[in-house]
Amino acid sequence: MSATMLDAAAREQLRAELESVGGVRRAVIDDGASPLVYLICERSDAVPTEAVARSILARHGLPAAAANLQLAYIPESEPRRRVRFVAARISLPRPGRALAEVELEWAGKTYREEMEGEGGAALELRLAALATLRSLHSILDDQVHFELVGIKGFRTFDADVVVAVLRGAPSGGTLIGAALATENLHRSAALAVLNATNRILGNFLTQAQD
Repeated sequence: MSATMLDAAAREQLRAELESVGGVRRAVIDDGASPLVYLICERSDAVPTEAVARSILARHGLPAAAANLQLAYIPESEPRRRVRFVAARISLPRPGRALAEVELEWAGKTYREEMEGEGGAALELRLAALATLRSLHSILDDQVHFELVGIKGFRTFDADVVVAVLRGAPSGGTLIGAALATENLHRSAALAVLNATNRILGNFLTQAQD
């Protein structure tokens, strides 16, 4: 029996049975002399998807010789390799002092750290960068350490940028990151630090999750 010999109800029943197999997202039946049955699946070691699907087809009069069964697997999502910036804020708790607070997110958890110091535009930029590093060190559980060498705003190629220079472990090499300057320069400072560290962080954190 070919798929063209199945009435609408029988074909819908076949489709429903195929889509009930664990890991099968969608079943498509293409009529023809040699019907094509196309399954869109998730990869699963627990369910022998092809064997179960062929058993269902055989029950509907479509043995292996009578139907062309094709399985396509949905690509597995890659682990996100970047720490996500959430927020950066500066407050003035008392005259002459500033408090930077930076929030980062990794693996569904938010890490919030603060750094207090003297007030002033350049110093507050540095406080935001240091608070970012504190948050990173919390994420890394101090297994990798970064040191801030300097951070500064520049005008280059008709754009304002914030550039951060770090020294990173374990190699001790110099890391440089940049971010476009916006009205919230403290956000730009945090993003410049992340830009400098994200490649190292991605490799380290992904290995730590495996």
